[in-house]
Amino acid sequence: MLRIFYFNALVLVASLAFTVVGPVSADDKGGGGSPVAAREAFAKLKTLKGDWNNKSEMKHQDETHKSDSKVIYKLTGAGSALVETDFPDTGHEMVSVYHLDRDDLRMTHYCAAQNQPRFKLDRDHSTLDKLVFVFDGGSNLDPAKDMYISGMTMVFEKDGRVVCNWDSKFNGKDAGTTVFQLSRAAK
Repeated sequence: MLRIFYFNALVLVASLAFTVVGPVSADDKGGGGSPVAAREAFAKLKTLKGDWNNKSEMKHQDETHKSDSKVIYKLTGAGSALVETDFPDTGHEMVSVYHLDRDDLRMTHYCAAQNQPRFKLDRDHSTLDKLVFVFDGGSNLDPAKDMYISGMTMVFEKDGRVVCNWDSKFNGKDAGTTVFQLSRAAK
């Protein structure tokens, strides 16, 4: 009789937990715990300081374009901002600046498309090994009709590589993803 009581109690606790938390899905983007602290995420970003080799792949509709380039990460403002320079010294050089804003981690991307989308770390869907940045407005762009970067996910791989997925929109619709596969450049 005691076994039945414990079994029923276990089932009750499990069903209550399921009701409160909800089902767990393999597609869940969540970090599986507490929100990531912006300061910890920024500290992780600072480890990128230096030169990187980039094998990028841009997917748009049925087309895929590949290219090799450099990416440079540099601290500025006494360590208060991380500057990412993509395609340095080329006609389509772009810069992204990451910085803390109180309890938020923010990034502005100065794009070759002549606009400046802004992003905020989605702390609820990030982990220290997967930083998810969501669109938070911008300058010189109309989200309903312009081409712009709409989000970025940065994954820190166990082998030291970093994979960045830059999502874009055009006319308010998904327009593809550019994937940066970064490996640290030899000194």
